[in-house]
Formats: sequence, structure tokens, C-alpha cells
Amino acid sequence: MRRFRQQRGFTLVETMVALAIVAIALPAMVTLVTTQLDSAGAIRERTYAYWVAQNELTRFQLLQREKLKRQLPNFNFPEKDSGVREMLGLKWQWYMETENIDGLPVQGFKRVTVYVNLVGRAETSTSSLNTSRKPESSLASLTGFVSDPDAPR
Repeated sequence: MRRFRQQRGFTLVETMVALAIVAIALPAMVTLVTTQLDSAGAIRERTYAYWVAQNELTRFQLLQREKLKRQLPNFNFPEKDSGVREMLGLKWQWYMETENIDGLPVQGFKRVTVYVNLVGRAETSTSSLNTSRKPESSLASLTGFVSDPDAPR
């Protein structure tokens, strides 16, 4: 009777199948990780853009409140306003629109919408940037309501 030796290790076919599985799975894993990193960066930028929009809306509301107190008698509600702010080492373009609201039970309110877009790093020049128009695809838009002290009641 012949004795068969017990096999140890993997055969060549088993090794090739394992390598094929790794070769297929590894690029998928790299793509998944890259997508996750890109998404995290986009969420971070969008969060910063909302912070800029909240700051601009709050600034506008404070100016309006000071007008109510008559400390800024020459402040008028602009129909449109825009500018560039530096925050967190980045430059952000903001654009604000105000509009009267008709049909509310309480008169004298305006809707204020702030749009924000990322311009670039703080070191870059903004001389060629046109800040007088609304960004077509803004990272963030925020709407708030303020009372107009000049509106008839």
C-alpha cells in the first residue's frame, strides 16, 4: 500500500484565485476611500459657507436694529449687496438680495437671502472677481426675515 503524503500549503490555482479576488477588490476599496474623502471636504466647505451666510445675515439684522434705535439714520435696506469675506484662511463671495413680502398678516417685513460661494485661498487675488452678481451655483443659501422700520404700518 502506498502512503500519500498530506498536502501542506495552497495549490497554484488557489493562489491565483486569491490574487484575482484581491486585484478586483483593491481598486474598489481605493475608490471608496477617495469618494469618502472628497465628500468630507465638500461637507466642510458647505458648512463654512453657511457660517459666512449666517454672519452676513446677522450683520444685516444688526444694522437694521441700529436703524430702529436711530443710531444709523442713513442706513437703507439695499435691494442687492455683495462682497468678499475672508474666513478660515479662505475667501468667500457673498451676495444678498432683499425683497418685500406681500400677503403676510403683518406688514413691514422683508425677506433677505444670502448666497455664498468659495472664491479660493486667502492669499489669492480677487481683483478679477465680479462680486456684483449672484453666484449661479452657490455652496450655501440662507433666507431670513427682518422688519423694515421705514415700511408703513
